[in-house]
Amino acid sequence: MTSRMPSVGGLTQTGGYVEAGAVRNADEWFRLMVETGLAPGLRALGLSGNGRHFRVIENAHVGQISILQSAKSSTYSTRFTLSLSVTATDEWASQLRIRPYTRAAGHTGPGWQERIGNLMLVGSGVPIGDLWWKIEAGRPFANLSAEVLTAVREFGLPAIRGQIRARVH
Repeated sequence: MTSRMPSVGGLTQTGGYVEAGAVRNADEWFRLMVETGLAPGLRALGLSGNGRHFRVIENAHVGQISILQSAKSSTYSTRFTLSLSVTATDEWASQLRIRPYTRAAGHTGPGWQERIGNLMLVGSGVPIGDLWWKIEAGRPFANLSAEVLTAVREFGLPAIRGQIRARVH
């Protein structure tokens, strides 16, 4: 007898895995997590955006959070991290016009840029460093989404706002 688990992202799961025919690989599962878990959560934190780029605009500056997926994925799992940046709005707009493709890849040009793991301090204030989360196709992702959103709320947004304040004053 197979136990049924609650629906995740509108998909019924059996024994922790998606039933056949729903989502077939890690890339699709990752996109589903971004669309149904991370994007709504980032918007609830006050950011706007879609896809894998979310921003907050304050004091003539754009703070952006980009969700970067590893190029090394398998059918069963993929990894991702967050890149944060702050750029003056006029510079941000001009870079978007000049180099839209590098902007889409998470490269922001002038301004401040940092990965989330370098902002997360543990122990006596030591950064975690290069932090990548792993998502497995078919596995529930609610806890993973919550962990990522907590990192943004506790470390990412305060760092972005601190960088904006430092550039304004």
